[in-house]
Amino acid sequence: MKGIFVTGTDTEVGKTFFVCEYARRLIQQGQRIGVYKPLASGYPREDHRSDASQLHRSLGEQSANIALERINPQCFLAPLAPPLAARSEGKQIDENLLVQGVEAWRNHCELLLVEGAGGLLSPITWTMTNADLATKLGYPLLVVAENRLGCVHQILSTVQVAISLGLGVQAVVLNQVRPRVDSAQAQNRELLEPFLERIDPKIAIWEQPYVPKVA
Repeated sequence: MKGIFVTGTDTEVGKTFFVCEYARRLIQQGQRIGVYKPLASGYPREDHRSDASQLHRSLGEQSANIALERINPQCFLAPLAPPLAARSEGKQIDENLLVQGVEAWRNHCELLLVEGAGGLLSPITWTMTNADLATKLGYPLLVVAENRLGCVHQILSTVQVAISLGLGVQAVVLNQVRPRVDSAQAQNRELLEPFLERIDPKIAIWEQPYVPKVA
């Protein structure tokens, strides 16, 4: 089963927003897409604002046959990093399930979009980061950054770390999470291109435009 691991340069850069938009776009092109969020915290899984619920809605008609637990098997209420959120409930994250949860999608999709929690080196258990999980899954990365002043440094740092760990980077995404575009945002791609070219000319730069949220 083919897959892509979507990571961020930081938390709150719009990874879930991007994965939802990307999934919808691929589904419109006729592809069978799966979405998998191994860990989430901050909302009940069933809350319409939760990452799991947003990802579920992105699947459109096929979502009727997909349980939220397949999309997000481990969920915690506290708005903390996953290992801290789990501990606050007296629980421990099942590291085996992080990888094995992918198997629930086998034979149900052509491409699985896996969304990490936080940035590439954010801890997701007491012994694992998103980079460790991406390595275990063997999927290439999409690196999502909020398109704002300072994101070029964050992108280049994340890409350099990924490559040093032996992870492939397919593309970086300049994610427009706010409706207003300032001069820095408008020029970030031009600034990023020559430095990313120096690291690996095969890494693409994608731009995700702002999409108003539907209540």
